[in-house]
Amino acid sequence: MKQANPKTNLLEHSEAKVNLYGKYLSVYLNILHRAQFVKRIFVFDLFCGEGVYENDAKGSPIIALDCIRNHYDANQNSCPDMTVWFSDNGISEIENEIYKVERVERIGSKIFRPDNVEVKFYKENYESIYPKAIDLVSQTKDSKGLFFIDPFGYKAIKPDDIRKMLENGKTEVFLWLPIAHMYRFADSALHSSFPGSEPLKLFLNELFGKPIPSFRSPHDFIEKLKERFRAFLKDLSVFVDTFILERDSSNVYCLFFFTRNIRGYEKMLEAKWSMDPSRGKGHSLEKTISLFDETELSGYHQKLLAFIESADCRTNWDLYLFGLENNFLPKHTKSVLDGWKKNETKFEVVALDSKPVRGYYIEYNPKRRVAFKLVK
Repeated sequence: MKQANPKTNLLEHSEAKVNLYGKYLSVYLNILHRAQFVKRIFVFDLFCGEGVYENDAKGSPIIALDCIRNHYDANQNSCPDMTVWFSDNGISEIENEIYKVERVERIGSKIFRPDNVEVKFYKENYESIYPKAIDLVSQTKDSKGLFFIDPFGYKAIKPDDIRKMLENGKTEVFLWLPIAHMYRFADSALHSSFPGSEPLKLFLNELFGKPIPSFRSPHDFIEKLKERFRAFLKDLSVFVDTFILERDSSNVYCLFFFTRNIRGYEKMLEAKWSMDPSRGKGHSLEKTISLFDETELSGYHQKLLAFIESADCRTNWDLYLFGLENNFLPKHTKSVLDGWKKNETKFEVVALDSKPVRGYYIEYNPKRRVAFKLVK
């Protein structure tokens, strides 16, 4: 069967990408709508694409407008003050002689939007518009911003762009990268010149410095990119997460997520696990069923045990952070602890306030402080 044109059709892995973005945006709006310190929310989709594709799949701008309308309907006709930018300087592949963003504007005009939601459309290139978006968030008091960076390729993207977006401490970023393509040409781009090699070479040199490590596979490439992004942004205390999407071994993509807010990071993990309940890692067209859950496959039981053993005691907040850093939610950590209770691993939960202990209290804003100790 002939493969559908990815420029005019939203393929299944790309649909999973925008669905994850939509899930997170819905949570993002719910949290910030209730945050009294946030007066305006910005959403920037700077490679917004066609809006709706030939196979009737919705792209990121329509997903975003749907989220805003649904939030308004679900919250007694109320919505936070918002500014949304859609930008794309490309000509539509679906309709002749119009820009992609003009198509988005026409389709988006049919979706209800609250009066306090300002939506703007631009035909600017990414390099010129993203600094303006950063300045707008930085200069707007009591604001938060979300960037969705989804280029067709990677030539326009530099690691320092992500740093600049995060420096003000008010923004979060989604970045979509064609991993299989980048992995395939990474080594040759560093040692020879060919069409398209220079942007990849600059990207890798900026992120890794020298020497550039070797990469064993697309998934190894993703892990090394994630670790280097963490190191590259360490001074900003940025959490970095990934969601892998693949059609097959030669078509692997990855949605990178960056935030300086631990609550935002937890909500992203929740969105991932809701889309991939067995692994919390990604979406694959070649699904496999495992007899073991991901906490067993990743060795999380052993990692958690070693973490508690490495100190006299660990608090509930320590375990909360440790779980998130290993891409697991509090419910997964609780499940491991419950399993220990049934088996031979003995531990005790000690109150730090002298009151009776009735749970683990592993959560973002725990009501109690307790300590976990292994019993020898």
